[in-house]
Amino acid sequence: MSHYPHLFSPLTINGMTLKNRIIMPPMGTNMATLNGEVSQEQLEYYELRAKGGTGLITIENICIDFPFASNGTTQLRIDNDQYIPRLFKLTETLHKHGACVSIQLNHAGASAYAYRLEGQTPLSSSTTPSKKHGNIPRPMTHEEIYHAVEKIW
Repeated sequence: MSHYPHLFSPLTINGMTLKNRIIMPPMGTNMATLNGEVSQEQLEYYELRAKGGTGLITIENICIDFPFASNGTTQLRIDNDQYIPRLFKLTETLHKHGACVSIQLNHAGASAYAYRLEGQTPLSSSTTPSKKHGNIPRPMTHEEIYHAVEKIW
């Protein structure tokens, strides 16, 4: 590995030490349960990557404010405390194999899953239509932006 002498060296970032510099970026698995919890299949998917030696695993995009932030029927959710136990179990499972864990917070904006909106208009930063399915959103108010931020803090 002379081309990559530091690849398997530890790296400390703001107090968090990665066992190596192999990082798994967020990738949608579409394996969450229909109500947005971590499924057993999804837990095993991530655990295999941790067992393989990945230093940092970033969990796929997670809905912060259902239904407006949701972009699929099997997307993880974190907008309610009921989701914490399975996310905690996932994190502990990955830590058991020495992997550090991060998560990609997501608000779908214009790409919000129309079926889940039940006729409501998607929320976004502008009225630019979704390239995914043509939804035309409305810009969020300041209050709606603050609400979305509060959901993740």
